[in-house]
Amino acid sequence: MSDDLIKEVEEEQRLLRLRSMALRVGGVLVVLLVLAGVAGGVWGWQQHRLHTAQAVASDRYFEAMKLLGDLNALPSAESDARQKAEGIFSDLAQSAPQGVRSYAAMYLAELKEQDHDRSTALKLWQQVVDDRASERSLALMAQYRLLNARMGIAPRDELRRGYQALVQTGGSWAPLAKEGLAVLDLRDDAKPEERAEARRLLLEVQTSADSTDDLRRRAGLLLQTLGEAG
Repeated sequence: MSDDLIKEVEEEQRLLRLRSMALRVGGVLVVLLVLAGVAGGVWGWQQHRLHTAQAVASDRYFEAMKLLGDLNALPSAESDARQKAEGIFSDLAQSAPQGVRSYAAMYLAELKEQDHDRSTALKLWQQVVDDRASERSLALMAQYRLLNARMGIAPRDELRRGYQALVQTGGSWAPLAKEGLAVLDLRDDAKPEERAEARRLLLEVQTSADSTDDLRRRAGLLLQTLGEAG
């Protein structure tokens, strides 16, 4: 009888330990489930906010585009419409969600360039380059516009590195960057070897399948200048 009693007590203690463990594990699971539910709710709420903000920003972006598109029909309202459009783009460039923010900054930079406000345009292009959320194509375009706008202002070595980096990206950026490199080598005090390098680059631009017709035409004009020069 004593052996049976001992076994019974041991079995009861084992069951008690299992119940205690189950309660602890169950409590942890409940907490984890609650936390997962909260996290999922927060994520869903954040996604909803993001989509809503993007929709609102997109509507404002196209409102600014429409204002600029209506300028031809209402030339008398050009100043007010352009000012309002620039104001919208400026707000979006600072506070819009990713995507719309970079597009607005790029469009505003072009408007500022047209207004001969190059310092503001340079800041906006640099903003797009530095914004990690920018689409790659927009960031590359901003980098290219920065290099072109700083031609004659920035150190030549710095510009050369920038154009060479664009050449490495390939595609349509390569011939555009090669054109920039050629222009760097066509300064008045260029050495013969630099002019030879410019000629080589321009010939590559003319024969590249990624070059546009306008780019080939510009390369041809520059080659004619080289021919006349020497």
